[in-house]
Amino acid sequence: MNFHKVIALLLSPVTVALISSLGTYLVEPDPVGLVIAMMLIAFCPVINVVRKSLKGEVDILVPDRSSRGPFFLQAIICYSVASILLVLREDFYMVVLSLSYLSVSLVVAMLNAYITKVSVHMAGLVGPATFLLYLSEYWLGIFLLLLAPLLAWSRWRSESHTLKQVVLGAVVSLIVTSVVCSALWSFK
Repeated sequence: MNFHKVIALLLSPVTVALISSLGTYLVEPDPVGLVIAMMLIAFCPVINVVRKSLKGEVDILVPDRSSRGPFFLQAIICYSVASILLVLREDFYMVVLSLSYLSVSLVVAMLNAYITKVSVHMAGLVGPATFLLYLSEYWLGIFLLLLAPLLAWSRWRSESHTLKQVVLGAVVSLIVTSVVCSALWSFK
């Protein structure tokens, strides 16, 4: 396995979702909310990717733009269910986290379907980092943002994405997460 793939796997959306869920738990300790977030935000979105990868049907990093649609749909369903369950639990910060993931995924899926392939890795790192900054978990948000250049370089250098696709993933998730957080924070 090459260095770029190792970086992509270490800084995968799953890893970052686990970190952002745990960071949210530090602010609003709800063990049930944490389990919901870990299961439906971190693991559920990638079940089919992992399954198909283990069967040799797809590369774990899903480099082919045309094959990403069903995986986006699965993620969107998982984030929607997480949002509903977390709203029912009145777990405000976890709700904002899940709605941020849902909103970014919807925008990235649309861009992927109609315009260009977008770096899900960059979206999956910069969006949660932005959320953690809103949450005032500065040390964790800044830590993730400091890893963004390494991940960007890795995704570009491995020829998984163009620079435009890497930057687009970061910018879209930054903007969408900021809008979601700003809008929902006003309800707190």
